[in-house]
Amino acid sequence: MLMVAYRDSTMSKTQTYEWYKKLKEGRTVVDDLPRSGRPSTSVTDGNIEKVKKIVFENRRVSIREIAADIGVSFGSVQSIMHDTLGMRRVEARLMKQNPKNHNKVDPKSRFC
Repeated sequence: MLMVAYRDSTMSKTQTYEWYKKLKEGRTVVDDLPRSGRPSTSVTDGNIEKVKKIVFENRRVSIREIAADIGVSFGSVQSIMHDTLGMRRVEARLMKQNPKNHNKVDPKSRFC
């Protein structure tokens, strides 16, 4: 009946049995519990500020150059720029995402 009602959002049979067992043993919190593991050390406030400073000094800098300067991975810099700072590459420059200005032509451009 649950599969008919909720389709793809239904928990698997195995997961349902595991939750039943945990609740029967006395667990009252249904939120995810903290897990052991290594915390992210590259997407920090300090690294975000460093990336922002480097990009505003030279908008033509590559992600690889930023990663080498800061000492973090390419993917971490990419995550900081895209997810945290909201930047994307436009015409080989990095700029803040603004969908209104995406298709505007630069009046100073020689190729108008």
